[in-house]
Formats: sequence, C-alpha cells, structure tokens
Amino acid sequence: MLFCIKDNIQLTDKVNDKVGFVYIHWGRDSCPTGSSFIYDGFVAGSHYTHTGSGVNYLCLSKEPRWANGNPTASSVGIIHGSEYETSSSNIWTHLHDNEVPCTACRSRGPTMMIPGRNICYEGWKLEYHGYLMTSYHAHAGSKEFICVDSDATVAEGSNSGDQTGALLYFVKAVCGSLKCPPYDGNKLITCAVCSQTK
Repeated sequence: MLFCIKDNIQLTDKVNDKVGFVYIHWGRDSCPTGSSFIYDGFVAGSHYTHTGSGVNYLCLSKEPRWANGNPTASSVGIIHGSEYETSSSNIWTHLHDNEVPCTACRSRGPTMMIPGRNICYEGWKLEYHGYLMTSYHAHAGSKEFICVDSDATVAEGSNSGDQTGALLYFVKAVCGSLKCPPYDGNKLITCAVCSQTK
C-alpha cells in the first residue's frame, strides 16, 4: 500500500512539473523568477459606473484573434481597460490614471492569494507581494479584490490621461466587525501570491 502512495505522489509531482498552476501577475508584464511566462496583456473589466457586465478583472491578451466571418451583436456586455486611481495616496502617485499591465504565469505548485499579508506561510513560496486593490466603495459597479504587485508598472502604450473604465483603488479596513487590532483602519491592506512548495 505504501508503495502505491509513493508512486502516486511521484506521478503527481511529474504531472505538476509539466502542467503547473496558472495565476495572474497583476500590475506587471513579466513573471516572477521561478514561474513560466504564458502571455502578457492589459487589465480590463466593466466600467465603474455600470451595474451590468462582468464583476471580475480580466487579463486580456495583447494579441487578440478574431472569429472568421465577422460575427456581431447589438445587445452586448462591454469591457474597458483598467487604470490606477492612486492620486489620493502617498504611494504610486506616478501611476495615477495610467493603464494596468498583467501577465499569466505558471508556477510548479498550487497558488493562492493571501489578503492581509505580504509574506507567505510556511511551506509556501512567495511569487510576489503587493497591495489589495478593487473598485471604489461608492461606485455602482463592484469588482473582485486583486493583488497588484508592490513594484507595479504601467501598461505598454499607456496614456496618463483620465479615460475612466475599470478603475483600481487601494483597500483599507473598516474597524468593527473586522477587528482592529489586528487590522488598522488607516493602513493599506497588503497581499501575497504564494505557491506551494514540495
């Protein structure tokens, strides 16, 4: 029986080495050391004032391919590029109103994003750390929380003019049902993307 379990673990390790686990590196157009590059692109999502379309941010490829025959429709969901909204912060003000890059990366082990920490737990390898970001709390269209790299850059061909779209804001805690301490309502919430080590 032990022989079978050992063989199964070795087979799983071989499959993981070939297949891997995919995650999005938000705010960068490259993958961290130790991860493999799949594609890079632009962060996009529904407009911050719209209540419809998707609620998630996507990493749209820089190299779109279109279907044959030019299919079209008049009733559609729409997608916008994402911009950093950082003018009210004391960091990243140089990124304000610029478009956001992203990269699809492959790690060797399962990955997860840990909100509220900028380091990984034991047994997990840090892919990158950064800040938790999402839409502004009073905007009509809510979005998911994503972890944007602490060394964030602007997307290729970015225009620093205010073009709105799927906006990204830093996140703070509201003390009450979320306990302070350990949280602090005046600090930006960090995050870490971690992959499991063997």
